[in-house]
Amino acid sequence: MSTVLTLLCLCSLTLWTTADGKVLTPQLTSRIGAFVENLMHRLQYLTASGQFRDEYNYNNWMYLLAGRVAEVMSGASWEDLLHQRIFQPLQMNDSRVIGFNVEVDADNFALPYVHVRNDVVLSDPVIYNLHPGEPAGSIASSADDMVKWLSWHLREGVTSDGDVILNKTTLQDMYTPHVIVSPQKLTADIMLKPQFPVTYQDYGYGYGWVTSSYRGYPVVWHSGGINSYNTRLYLLRDLDLGVFITTNLNVGLTIQEIFYYITDLFLGEEPWLNTTNACQFPQPWVNTTGQTPSNDTIIVPGNIENPQDFVGQYENRLFGNIVVAQNGSNELLVTYGRITGKLHKTKDRNVLMMDIDGLLEFLTHPGDSVQYLNLTFTRGDQNVKYQQLVLSWLEQGPSETLVYSRVSAAAAAALNLINLMR
Repeated sequence: MSTVLTLLCLCSLTLWTTADGKVLTPQLTSRIGAFVENLMHRLQYLTASGQFRDEYNYNNWMYLLAGRVAEVMSGASWEDLLHQRIFQPLQMNDSRVIGFNVEVDADNFALPYVHVRNDVVLSDPVIYNLHPGEPAGSIASSADDMVKWLSWHLREGVTSDGDVILNKTTLQDMYTPHVIVSPQKLTADIMLKPQFPVTYQDYGYGYGWVTSSYRGYPVVWHSGGINSYNTRLYLLRDLDLGVFITTNLNVGLTIQEIFYYITDLFLGEEPWLNTTNACQFPQPWVNTTGQTPSNDTIIVPGNIENPQDFVGQYENRLFGNIVVAQNGSNELLVTYGRITGKLHKTKDRNVLMMDIDGLLEFLTHPGDSVQYLNLTFTRGDQNVKYQQLVLSWLEQGPSETLVYSRVSAAAAAALNLINLMR
């Protein structure tokens, strides 16, 4: 297998395709140190969701791995490489790496807000440290620096001083689609006439860029998001236009609306989104009534039957251990790294729903409805405790469920001792 081809597959998201996990990032689980030390080994536990190199499935772990490969090949840390080869030549003096040389509660940092039960509240800075996942999305920057970054792309790899950092052919290869995006994305991110007054469609993925079109013009773009922070970069290279939009609160489709509006003004077109219809977008063109995801209707009242059968520690060899414990009120509580929460009964005895509390409450309680995590327990013998649990998130697809196996009492005690010694 060609090493170069394999690395290109990492960057086009076709090499390994499986659970990215909405909340299952390393900083939330219980094996941060082990994950770093055994990254290559542990990635084998990402189960395949499709044919090798045959389909697109967004996966941040592949960019984490690509960042690690860059470190090994260069002998420098990913953060130092970023500074030496990107920030310094482009004079991006305000750009940093969260958790490395800046924190989100710094004096000059836009503070991170989240929606909790319909309130806007300040979130805890600790949940923004992505280590060891920095290459997948931990750069903090400013509007001025993003202008320098976008301008460099529009100058086809040449800095403002005339230095070539990356040749034009390599950049063009990055913008070229190497895989068609998933059918779900093709149908979700689309606007076509006559239903809409304009056309927009994502259709492919290059190396770190989504390939799209708006009003017939080619667009490449990418987003970035960590809890409250949401950012998008757009390039319309034929128009010599770059657009950078960022927020410190999840605002849904607003970022896309801003892009459409700015681009229309640049093209000299009458914006089709305005003060009358922008707040209802994508209505009136699409009926979104009742589409807010929620699974709180499947919770049933009463105590969980035989709670002791669920109690224990369950291990996933990549994502760490989930601990299910019983309190004095016979409630089942979950601890999963920084994730803590409570389990609720459903009509199926082996299926429990979890709502998150504490630092990450906003993940399941953004508004009036609750967006539970599904924990489905299985066992081969009804006379023994549950031996496995399958964890899935409301918005995840079938390929994004994760399996955790019960750890024996002796093994659990040994793991707890090792964690205490770290």
